[in-house]
Amino acid sequence: MAIDLGSARLRLRDQRQAWSAPHVAIVDEEGSLRAWGDEALAMAGRLPPRLRLVRPVAAGAVADLPLAARLLGSALRAASGKSRRLRGAQAVVCVPDHATSLERHVLRQVCKDAGINQVRSVPHSVAAAVGAGVSGSPAGALLVDIGEHRTSASMIALGTALVTRTVKRGAGSVDTWLMRHAREEHALTIGARVAEEAKLAAALETGARLPVRGQDRDEGLPRVGELTVAEIRTVLRPVYEDVARLVTAVLDASPPELVDDVFERGVLLHGGGARLYGLDAHLRQELSMPVHLVESGADTAVEGAWLLAAEGPVLELA
Repeated sequence: MAIDLGSARLRLRDQRQAWSAPHVAIVDEEGSLRAWGDEALAMAGRLPPRLRLVRPVAAGAVADLPLAARLLGSALRAASGKSRRLRGAQAVVCVPDHATSLERHVLRQVCKDAGINQVRSVPHSVAAAVGAGVSGSPAGALLVDIGEHRTSASMIALGTALVTRTVKRGAGSVDTWLMRHAREEHALTIGARVAEEAKLAAALETGARLPVRGQDRDEGLPRVGELTVAEIRTVLRPVYEDVARLVTAVLDASPPELVDDVFERGVLLHGGGARLYGLDAHLRQELSMPVHLVESGADTAVEGAWLLAAEGPVLELA
């Protein structure tokens, strides 16, 4: 099987199916698990003081090992449709390119604590290259992974990441900035779910206006405000510019032969934030080269990890 322990979503893949869920949990004061996945995410912002929402993985690093292992075990059982533990399971787990040896060890330990006997790790960019179908070629391929809290760009050739750069901004940064913008410019406090909906509205016509429900910043009462599509796109722009600078940095550090390959093949975007409205068009304009969205999108890395896992014995959820 293949595992991608992302900050936003936990993704699994075996020979039968791909499966994913929000990588969040609700725990009480004693640390007991009350909910996880979609159920936990639906409770965000509505919790009593004795409960809190926890993300066991942040920016690709494990923040709570026991909780991460418990969620992974629950996810494996949910994906298999069976309640018993895994027996004799093997897995390939994606690890961030920037991860330290300790962080890689902890990610593998999470898998073992969840009941998986044998764990191999693969750099996230290498797994994504396999998933995008560009891993084995000697020609250079530049893959950009727009995650929840980080964006990484990697130059891949012959199945190896030769140059990798990372910035601590991602699709989730837009939600944070939209919440700040609504509060500072419209005196309206909105939640993460409303900000997510506003982010998706960037695809509407330029002159469109989006009603947003929130809480008056000064009086604390419910109020319906309004954001224009132009405002939303302005908030998106810093992420676009970060990605463009990141790609430029990787190209600057790469051999000219590989850069020529990228000019012919184009930059490949994947990850949960790859489909941010206008990102691909902005990059085409700034970089003066083709930019393509990988069809498998957010599942590119876990699909690649599965292909690597499938090179060995046939594996399945027990």
